[in-house]
Amino acid sequence: MSLWVRRKMAMQFLYAMNFLHKHDVCHRDLSYGNVLIHTYDDGAFAVKVSDFGLAKERNSDLTSTGSSMKGSIEDPALKSFKDFKPVNDIYSIGFILNYIFTGRRDLLADGSRLGFIIQKCSTTNSADRYQTVKGIIEDMRKTECPVG
Repeated sequence: MSLWVRRKMAMQFLYAMNFLHKHDVCHRDLSYGNVLIHTYDDGAFAVKVSDFGLAKERNSDLTSTGSSMKGSIEDPALKSFKDFKPVNDIYSIGFILNYIFTGRRDLLADGSRLGFIIQKCSTTNSADRYQTVKGIIEDMRKTECPVG
């Protein structure tokens, strides 16, 4: 799969996550298996985010203290599941972007612009991460080849 196609996939994924966060919804259970790619007969594709069982409106208090993420990419900076914020989704977003571009789960650290974006999403210190998906989208648009 070409880099251009991978970038289009990544941008569709980022637009979906940006939509959720703009509407104050955190997914809270992002994993490699929760990002689906539907390919059409003509080669077009659609990236879909699935499994909203643990999704929560940001200002809602309806989180069970027994809730836990299973199979997701868990943010080590998250002290309590009830304190989940968009920046915690962004940690997972970095790993998923990495997988879209490399097909691997170990993080890209090659000094490239893309490597910088992935590392900034997935750093263990949440204060050093992108604070919004919009920021990731803006930096992705500045990378070498045109993106969605």
